[in-house]
Amino acid sequence: MLRHLLATVHQGITVMDRHLRIVLVNETACRLLDLPRSLVEQTPGLEEVLRFNALRGEYGPGDPEAQVRERLELARSRDMYDFERERPDGTVLRIQGTPMPDGGFVTIYTDVTEARRQKDAVTEARDLLEERLEERTVELRRGRDLLASTVNAVNDGLVVVDESGRIVLTNNTFDRLFPSERSWTDSGGNIVDVLQRLGPAGLAEALEGLETDPETPSEFRFGARSWYRVSCCRTGDDGTVIYRFADITTFKLQHRALQQHTDKLVKMLRNEQKINEMQREFVSMASHEFRTPLAIIDSNAQRLRRMLDRHVANGANAIDDDAATALTRRLANIRESVDRMQYLINRFLSFTQHQSGALELELKESALRPLVQAVCQRQQGLCTTHVIDMDLDALPETAMIDARLIEQCIANILSNAIKYSAGRDSIRVRGLTENGQAVIRIEDDGVGIPEKEIPKIFNRYFRASTSSGIPGTGIGLHMTDMVVSEHRGKLNVSSEVGRGTVVEIRLPHTAARPANTQSVNEAAP
Repeated sequence: MLRHLLATVHQGITVMDRHLRIVLVNETACRLLDLPRSLVEQTPGLEEVLRFNALRGEYGPGDPEAQVRERLELARSRDMYDFERERPDGTVLRIQGTPMPDGGFVTIYTDVTEARRQKDAVTEARDLLEERLEERTVELRRGRDLLASTVNAVNDGLVVVDESGRIVLTNNTFDRLFPSERSWTDSGGNIVDVLQRLGPAGLAEALEGLETDPETPSEFRFGARSWYRVSCCRTGDDGTVIYRFADITTFKLQHRALQQHTDKLVKMLRNEQKINEMQREFVSMASHEFRTPLAIIDSNAQRLRRMLDRHVANGANAIDDDAATALTRRLANIRESVDRMQYLINRFLSFTQHQSGALELELKESALRPLVQAVCQRQQGLCTTHVIDMDLDALPETAMIDARLIEQCIANILSNAIKYSAGRDSIRVRGLTENGQAVIRIEDDGVGIPEKEIPKIFNRYFRASTSSGIPGTGIGLHMTDMVVSEHRGKLNVSSEVGRGTVVEIRLPHTAARPANTQSVNEAAP
């Protein structure tokens, strides 16, 4: 009978003697604890069963031996316990231990997984319901207070009437327009009667017309100076209507005068802004672009002075051919730089004088590859800290461009590459032909530009956060982008902070008509 009883109960039962030997385990206990019957029969000691469970991760992460010791100490203490434990498979067991008078111990295991789930679900639902109820209560209270404050804070007069025309709610402005000893809400007066008695002539009749055509407001004079526009709207299907009395006194007084002068003032303002903007742009661009030509002039002038000083110091009476050639070349460089500076000044001065704001280009078939090469060589002559590595073989020989402006654009980007890559020794210039475009790519290994700032670098006066401490005005890239855009080209920039920047000038390319077969092959992209 005992075996039948233990086999039929829905709870697991284990009995240990005072030596912590398992003397009884029913089938339900083996199933709930996932213990093989052979294990219980072969190793009746509690310690072996605990170690079996610990090694298979029954008690969670941790040292299995420490887990065994902890549970053996609990069993030896013979303290009554009642707790719940979740097994690795998700089953939740309620474990109740009761000591026996002879030193043994009885443990009952109950599967409370479904009960725990239902309890958790009920608790979660209750908490959610309480939270939503509290939120709704707070929302209703806030809405009530907000409605009252908002209605009274509105400068316009507001009145709410029900489907029969009875006044339900008014704000302070309406009460001032239509004064009464009693509150209109408490008196429940009819809106038409109130307007007929206290409003200007025709207001009540207009109000009835507004209900059939609410999109057409009406304007009425209140007293000698005040004007109000009356409009209405329905709030829902219950027939409730809100009438609004908007103060348009100032608008009426100023509208006529403003209407007469608005167009003229706007036109004058736009012209003035455009002229001021072009003037500022010219001054900024001119001041920025003076630097490179002046640096070339200064550098060549100093070299000429040193050459003359050495000539005088050597006591020579005449300048030999090599010195004369060098002097001639230096003077030619000076003349070229001065001429380029004058060209830029004249072009941008002409640009600022045009009301359209468009930069007029002098497009013609120009030698593109030699131009890029000359700019790089000139920049290399000024720079002693970097080596400009050129690979221009794939660049078209010619292109339809304004050569002077494109030359300045390339010089700007090269100058930036050198300036913002201090401590590096290489600038790479590559020429390509891609998708019918001539591509001039300039790469450096400098400070780079944060990704989020790249879209802003073409704006006037903008300088990246990584340029702190490096002189600059934020004009060069703006001017370069403007010139390239006028060529119907594109200026692309990619950069990574601390690893450098790549700038691409993409220009539409139309090869020049070849004079013979050989020139065709050379000019083809």
